[in-house]
Amino acid sequence: MIRKTRILGFLFLVMTVACEKSPDRLNETVVLVHGMGRTRVSMSLLKTRLEKARYTVVNFPYSPHNESLDTITDNLQKFVQDNVQTKQYHLIGHSLGNIIIRNAFKHSLKPGLGRIVMLAPPNNPAYLAGLLKENRLYRWFSGDSGQKLSSPEFYATLPVPTVEFGVIAGDRGQKLTFEEPNDGIVTVESTKLCGMKDWILLHHTHTFMMNSGDTAEQCVHFLQTGNFIKK
Repeated sequence: MIRKTRILGFLFLVMTVACEKSPDRLNETVVLVHGMGRTRVSMSLLKTRLEKARYTVVNFPYSPHNESLDTITDNLQKFVQDNVQTKQYHLIGHSLGNIIIRNAFKHSLKPGLGRIVMLAPPNNPAYLAGLLKENRLYRWFSGDSGQKLSSPEFYATLPVPTVEFGVIAGDRGQKLTFEEPNDGIVTVESTKLCGMKDWILLHHTHTFMMNSGDTAEQCVHFLQTGNFIKK
């Protein structure tokens, strides 16, 4: 009987230590913001991986074809206000999603914002958007947001996040329209932004970066520590 009690006590101690080392992050929410030409379905695999890492995850929907950038930004702020039920939350954006996030800093975001991870962000005027800005199909498809992506005047007004943020860039690109390293859509150099806490380069394309397991791993590590894993 005494031996059984000691074994149960030992097991309880092990379980307690394990819980302390693996805190439940369900009291932290991650808000995902997809990129241009995609829907929130494009962030579904990342959402699943973040949920396995014990985060509560919500996925913001929008359409740049039908809404102006400022309208989308207002909708993001309302979405966060209505859907984040935890004291702390984080933001992860892909491509245009990061410009929407930065634009939101022109106004007040809901208190409790922790960290931001930017996936393939066009943090400087996008060269490809500049090439296409007069194209009728591109203008119809990308709307107001697509025009702003090539505007130095717009970028001059775009805030830098006031919380810790990290940038993940890709370099699996193409040479048809670029002469420097790129992910197929934006150049590696244009992802960088003064004030970023950390920056890392992964060998992925722009369009599918968010689906990669190592991207999710880096996102989780940055949300937890404020740094990426350097391998």
